[in-house]
Amino acid sequence: MKHLHLLIPDLFLPRDVSPQVYGGLSLPALEKLLARSVCTTLPAMQVEEFLCDHFSAESVAPVRAAADGLNVSAGFWLCADPVHLQLQQSQVVLQPDVQCTAGEAAELCATLNVHFADDGLLFHAPHPQRWYMRCAEPSIVTMTPLRVAAWRDVKVCQPQGEDALRWQRVANEIQMLLHGHAVNQAREARGLPAINSLWLWGGGCASALHPDFDAVGGDDALSAACARATGIAGVASLHALLSGKGENGLWVCALPSAAWQRGDLYAWREAVAVIERDIAQSVLQAMQSGCLRTVTLEVLSEPATSRFELSRAGLWKVWRPKRTLAHYAV
Repeated sequence: MKHLHLLIPDLFLPRDVSPQVYGGLSLPALEKLLARSVCTTLPAMQVEEFLCDHFSAESVAPVRAAADGLNVSAGFWLCADPVHLQLQQSQVVLQPDVQCTAGEAAELCATLNVHFADDGLLFHAPHPQRWYMRCAEPSIVTMTPLRVAAWRDVKVCQPQGEDALRWQRVANEIQMLLHGHAVNQAREARGLPAINSLWLWGGGCASALHPDFDAVGGDDALSAACARATGIAGVASLHALLSGKGENGLWVCALPSAAWQRGDLYAWREAVAVIERDIAQSVLQAMQSGCLRTVTLEVLSEPATSRFELSRAGLWKVWRPKRTLAHYAV
């Protein structure tokens, strides 16, 4: 592998987080990787924007739907993922990744398709946790990605743009149809959260994809979907990616971001320990052995994107002092 692009959202926490969160973390490889790199601060970017830019995609929904086996050659597509909305005092918090069976998904989609037939909306559930909506005409609207809305108050994540009111109405009708549905009654009787809403996001039409990478891996479902949609074989491990013959690889680690969004700082610490053991150490060893020439690490955070670029020559710049992870707080 000549060049590795690492994408690790929320590796750096906000400055107002207690310094005690970092206490006891031993990260010599990660700290060395950061210290020996050239750092640039860029505008804030979401994972979805990064992937669309590097795969030349107009939007997420048609790419992910194609990866799930749907024909997206015509129409305007939206991700319509099943979620649970929970009322907490004055907030309505979105719980993502609601487990659902294929039978439940098919039954709920059938109800939605009957109701919205006159509106020209068609729902698909090729995967129990990944649903889609197709409409005939494009729409001028900006929607919050599920990854961003997760565990937040949905009132601050509503659609924006010329067609926003239309999609707010559609979302409200979806919630009314799902509320009290026989599927949800059965779920609640079993102690499971109701699928009481669909989160609409990532809308757009299909476009020709031109990936910047020839190998993709990691723990992120969306980057894996982008790889499948472009015919790039998924890589099972970072070692396999680094030892491969590819020119430009992408490895995405979403563990810290998922933990941070849930507000689970203990899980965030565990995720950083995994990065030290399974990523930073492997990357440095690959560079020292000559298997890897250059690395670009991009840390996505709400205030800004931090880009770290490291070459083999940079490893020997020992005068650049290592700093703890707390130094990079955003």
